[in-house]
Amino acid sequence: MWSAIKWFFRTLARVLNAIRLLISAFFLIAIITFAVLIFSGEDDTGVLPAKAALTLAIAGPILEQEAPASPRRFAEKWVAGDTTPPSMTLSQIKDALNHARNDDRIGALVLQLQNMSESSITKLDEVGSAIEHFKTSGKPVYAIGDYYSQGQYYLAAHADEIMLNPAGGVTIQGLGVYRLHYKSAFERFNITPHVFRVGTYKSFVEPYLRDDMSAESREDTQLWLGQLWQHYQDNVATLRDIPADHISPTKEQLLSRFSAAGGDPARYALEQGLVDRLASRNDMLQTVAEHVGWNSQTNQYMSLDIPTYLRHANTPSNSAPAVGLITASGAIMSAATATPNSINDEHVSQLVDEARLDSDIQALVLRVDSPGGSAFAAEQIRSALLRFKESGKPLVISMGSTAASGGYWIAADADKIYAAPTTLTGSIGVFGLFLTFEDALKKLGLNTDGVGTTDFVGAGLTTGLPEHAKQIIQMSVEHTYDQFVRIVAEGRNMEPSQVEQVAQGHVWTGKMAKELGLVDALGNLDDALAGAAELANLGEFSVKPVTLPMSAKDKLFALFMADSNVLSSWLMTALPHALRPAGEQLQQEAAALSQFNDLQGRYVLCVPCQGF
Repeated sequence: MWSAIKWFFRTLARVLNAIRLLISAFFLIAIITFAVLIFSGEDDTGVLPAKAALTLAIAGPILEQEAPASPRRFAEKWVAGDTTPPSMTLSQIKDALNHARNDDRIGALVLQLQNMSESSITKLDEVGSAIEHFKTSGKPVYAIGDYYSQGQYYLAAHADEIMLNPAGGVTIQGLGVYRLHYKSAFERFNITPHVFRVGTYKSFVEPYLRDDMSAESREDTQLWLGQLWQHYQDNVATLRDIPADHISPTKEQLLSRFSAAGGDPARYALEQGLVDRLASRNDMLQTVAEHVGWNSQTNQYMSLDIPTYLRHANTPSNSAPAVGLITASGAIMSAATATPNSINDEHVSQLVDEARLDSDIQALVLRVDSPGGSAFAAEQIRSALLRFKESGKPLVISMGSTAASGGYWIAADADKIYAAPTTLTGSIGVFGLFLTFEDALKKLGLNTDGVGTTDFVGAGLTTGLPEHAKQIIQMSVEHTYDQFVRIVAEGRNMEPSQVEQVAQGHVWTGKMAKELGLVDALGNLDDALAGAAELANLGEFSVKPVTLPMSAKDKLFALFMADSNVLSSWLMTALPHALRPAGEQLQQEAAALSQFNDLQGRYVLCVPCQGF
């Protein structure tokens, strides 16, 4: 007996000691990580080489806003020796290319894109325009890679010479929207979906009610997908001077030509004119080195990456009157603190008020890249923008890849709206969605019962929704839709009947939206900034990003919020490779559902628009 007690306490002591050591190790790793984050940056006091190529190595997606540093990811990369560069923002890429164009130290531009994930055509077009502007300097542009995905190739097509590894290939498939549908699964598991919507083409809720795509949704999606794909083909055909069917052949053409190439993807790409030369990795590096020299220390051409170049680039100070710039990227949600990949209503409203009270700012550009989200949150941001307009300063909207549904809600009142031809916008419609589990619980022998003082208590996940509650929610959704139509009509100087013709949840490309009067001009962020300066009667102007001072607590919160998807990322890497596409689709659906925090359950969201 006594020996058993001694064993118990001895084991308990060992467990507690192990926990203590684990906690100590965690804090030690945290301290080391922060030290590395602070002190491991490259030395900014050095000088640039006399001649080098600027290497545009894009890793991950092209961002609208700079992502907060992630201690966990930094430590993982440091321990693993991963030298993949961090994701870059669109403005960082454009600024670097603009500076390098007239910098005698930069002798060429090299595109290394195989770590770039698929980005929207709109963002790729902006980078492509910056590459074309760089080419006016007469300096060569090379694309080098072991393989090219569809998005990677779209950027590579701007190069003067595209080189491909003989063991690689070019993958161009087309565009598509495919979603999981849950109707049969819900029936099998006795889950009851309660859907409320206004808008024939508001297709987000369809997967909860059907096992396939409706004819209306198919028609609407095919319309804007077709326009984006035509834009892709036209641009590549022009840049490469090749027929369109070399980019998007029929299945018969592909099989015939691929067979003639002996089933060799690299040879096929060369014969179709998609690439200029097949070359080994070393041959690619040597080709660039002929223009800028060889670096024996790194065993490659003399190279400068974008972050290093920007740290050393001489940016002249500009004391001209300012146009303020606020970037709103992600789903629109109700929250006070800025979090990654979301537009939080209180935070953005504070930024707008900061711009209104800043005497240096004479006009404001709000860059919107959002599929929408909470109707309540969108209205709070719109109210702040209306306060800004009351100050007499011009308000201009620059639409990024997507400014649909709630993204359009906050844009409608602007003095001028710019969109890219490939921006997805509109989606003027509203829905509400609730899932209840009363039938599933009954199958398990679980029943909810109780009493309340009115007919309006007791409804919920375990009891379902009574008919009168459904009617109230549907009326609320219809009211929000009417409000949306009225906001667009007043903001765009249209009659409600005119708005109704382009509403009903229809998604439009920027090109179509301009024809319909939903946007004023086709252009990118630079065009919007120039347009805002013109409305404010400014000649020369500077651009002033609008920011709020961050406390130490806010900075720490932002650091750890960057790791908020740790579990889902780990689960994705744990899946077998063959199952990852399905896992990614489920992850996207879960991410969409996680955006649902509207106080009244009303959403202005266009999920199929994301990623284009």
